[in-house]
Amino acid sequence: MRRPIVLLSLLLVAAFSALVMAGPAGAAHLSPRVLCPQANTCCPTPPASQDARAHVTPVCCQQTTACCPSGTCCSAATCCTATACPSGSLTISASPNPSTAPGKVTVSGVLTTSPAAGVTVALWREQAGQSSFHQLTMTTTDSSGHYTFTLKRGTVMADQAWYATAGSLRSATIDQQVRALVGLASSSHTPVAGSTIALHGIVSPSHAGAVVLIEQRRGSTWRVIARPRLSKGSGYSISHRFARAGKTELRAVLARSTRNLASTSPTVTLTVRS
Repeated sequence: MRRPIVLLSLLLVAAFSALVMAGPAGAAHLSPRVLCPQANTCCPTPPASQDARAHVTPVCCQQTTACCPSGTCCSAATCCTATACPSGSLTISASPNPSTAPGKVTVSGVLTTSPAAGVTVALWREQAGQSSFHQLTMTTTDSSGHYTFTLKRGTVMADQAWYATAGSLRSATIDQQVRALVGLASSSHTPVAGSTIALHGIVSPSHAGAVVLIEQRRGSTWRVIARPRLSKGSGYSISHRFARAGKTELRAVLARSTRNLASTSPTVTLTVRS
């Protein structure tokens, strides 16, 4: 009897060992659970009962930079960082807005934090046709927290958006609208009625291929008298004959585009002689 009992005991031990070894493999079909990193104080420590389960796999999920309300925990994809929101604020404005290319533009604002003096402020912009912001330049705040960026002529040629950053603070995003510079000139300001004169001009920035409307004032309205197309150099030139004597006003108009607002030249006054 002793030998069968020993053999039975050995079989029971072997079976138990096989079940223990099969435990993790048997649990492999269960979906791993993502647990918040225990070091992240805004995510509670997983219960011991969960840690003991073979199918629970602690995974450090990607952390966000947003501020976490107290008690907020992570989702399956994101863990918030238990970091206090930055104190203070950063304002921004641009002048003139709308502006006219290629004129100067001043971007300025105020940093309200402590300390506010001598803090580095970066200016970011996204130009028309772009899909992301790029850092343009940097400056530092004065003793009262004010900052100013003076953008020289030729820097702001098309519509764009601005925002500023100072440390962890970011300003609102503002849109900068820009008019193109449209020129109009005449070969004579005192033409004789019935004679032909040349009207010409250049548009900046280049809108090569676009149509410019040459308009003449008639009472309180403007009437289109020509539609020249801009050359590769973004210029135009046409000939025109005025039939009647008297004073007349002309202007050139460029329609709104994806880069610039609708833009109008200064008014040109002609005195047509009889």
